[in-house]
Parts: sequence; structure tokens; C-alpha cells
Amino acid sequence: MCRAIATAAAALAVAAWIPATAGADSGVVGWDGTNPFACTLQQVGGGTAFPEPNADPFCVEYDKRHQNVDKLGVVDFLSKEPRRFSIASGKCFYFQHDHWVGSVSEGIPQSQTYAWDGDYYFDKAKGTGGAYVENFSIAGQSGDPTLLPGFPSQYKPFFGDGRGGVRIDNSVPADPSCAAKAAKHDPYVTSGPGGGSGGKGLDRCRVPGGTADRGIGGIRLGQTRSSVLRTLGPPTKESLLYVSYCMTGGGRLVAGFSKRGGGGHVLLVLTNSPPFDLRDIRAGDSTRKARRKLRHSHRLTGLRRGRDPLVLRTRRQYLVVGTLRGTVRFIAVGAPKLADARLKQLLEHIPS
Repeated sequence: MCRAIATAAAALAVAAWIPATAGADSGVVGWDGTNPFACTLQQVGGGTAFPEPNADPFCVEYDKRHQNVDKLGVVDFLSKEPRRFSIASGKCFYFQHDHWVGSVSEGIPQSQTYAWDGDYYFDKAKGTGGAYVENFSIAGQSGDPTLLPGFPSQYKPFFGDGRGGVRIDNSVPADPSCAAKAAKHDPYVTSGPGGGSGGKGLDRCRVPGGTADRGIGGIRLGQTRSSVLRTLGPPTKESLLYVSYCMTGGGRLVAGFSKRGGGGHVLLVLTNSPPFDLRDIRAGDSTRKARRKLRHSHRLTGLRRGRDPLVLRTRRQYLVVGTLRGTVRFIAVGAPKLADARLKQLLEHIPS
């Protein structure tokens, strides 16, 4: 019975983002989930503590993978949905990326009821919206979303086994005030350097390169969050204690702060982009080379992920080199008086 109820809930959740009807003149085309807006993807996990609640475009990523029945995870999930819908409803430009897993008992794979990753958006300036799902499964088996009860027949050509998406004209009421807002400040993704759009196919990543010292890539230790945003522009992703910028050619540049809000100071700057170096150590180098270049370093043990980095404290900064299976995965610099426990905490909670 629990499995049947949970599966029905999955059907309702997907259907909520795919309108059952559209205007007679509505255009329906396939959509791959690419974020159309130039925005920062606010990462809030399973909560509703938004770093920038007044942003518009408003782009957010949710973790909805703890919808278990036995520990009332699904009840906790449902209790937070009204706040999520409320903040979305007042926006002109909205994009959401999320991850869903439902289960009878979390941690027991056989009890999984549904799972998928989704992207959804609406644009009140144009009156358009879309929904995209991938990795869709029911009871642990890849499934076809079109088999869900009430799935609109006109959208079936755009979905297949485990994935699919549509963009629909006239799916939301066009708002003249949103059109005026778009004319004044372009909300859409455009080419050029700077921050990131927070979606797939980013084309606004920063150009990497330089040496790590009292900072990396234009982010300095001790700098306030407000100053970082003024200097580098909107980040690709943002959470309460972190900002992250994508790098051209792959990788990212991440800053961790002392506290939430614009007054928080940079405690840690980290990158996994190879053009940056720390004492001639780059992501992709061998651990042996890192040990040779970072003499007198030691392992910072006790990280839950088991990826204990090499560290060396100096008067100017705390040097950090993350390694895994004989290869350097990232380089970082921390505030010189940063406590080991705080460094571990910052490394453990860096958003993906």
C-alpha cells in the first residue's frame, strides 16, 4: 500500500509541472532542460533558506531525495513545498533543478518507489514554460513518464524511456510588467565572460589561470562576499556559505565564507581547474609531485569522505592540496589562522 501511494505521488508531482491543456494556438516543442536565464543557481539542499530570495531571474536547486515513509521524510518534504511554490509564484523568470527519490525505507534499495532529476521553468515576459525529466524510474526500474496517469497525449512524442521534455507557448499568462522588466534588464543567457547562468550549456564561465597566493582567480582571503560579487559578478552557483564560478575549459572556482550574508569573509578559496597552480602544483598532477613541492606538509585526517588533503600552514595562508588515487584533485588556500576543524567543515560541505 505504501508503495502504491508513493508511486501515485510521483505521478502527481510530474503532472504538476506539465500542463494538461494548452491554448489552441500553443506551440509545443522539445526542451532539453537548458536554463534560458542568466542567473545564479541557489543551492538550498532540502530546505528553503534562499541566499538571494529577491532575485529575479530566480534559479534554484533542491534536493528532494529523502521522501521516505518510515521516518516521515515525505511529510517533511510536503511541509516545505508551500514555501517553495510561494517564492516561485511572484517571479517573472523562474528556473528550478531538482532531484527526487521516494522510498518506503530510505537506505533499502528494494523499497525505492520513484526517482528522477528534473528541470522546470517559466517566463512571464514571453508566456512560455517547460518541464524536463531524466533518470526517471519507478520501483528501481527505468520507466516511461508518458505511462503516468493523465499524461497529456500531445506531449508524448517528446518523451521516451526515462527522459524527455517540452517547452510550451502560452503555458503561463504573459505579464506586461515582466516584459517591461526584460526590456530594461536582459534576463537571458548571452555569450561573454563573467558569471554563470546556472544551467546546462553555460557560456559565461570565467577564463582560468594564475598562481594561488593570498587568493585564487581574483578572490582574496578576507574579502567580503559583497566585494567578491562586485569584483567577479554573479556566480554560477550560490548557497548560504559558498559561491562557485565555472571555468572555461572545465572546473570551478569556489569561495567559502565565515558566515551567511554580504558581510561574511572569505576563509577558503578552492579550484579544480588545471590552469591555476599552487607552488607549481596543479589539478591533474601526481600526488608524488605535490608531496615534493609541498615539503613539510601533512595529511589533514578525519574528513568523512575519506579524501584527506595535504596541508601546510604558513604565516600568510593555509595551503591545501586535495588528492585521490595518486592524483591532485584540487588546490586551495585558507586563512592562516583557520582552525583544522573549520577547514574540515568547509571542505566537507562544498556544494557539488
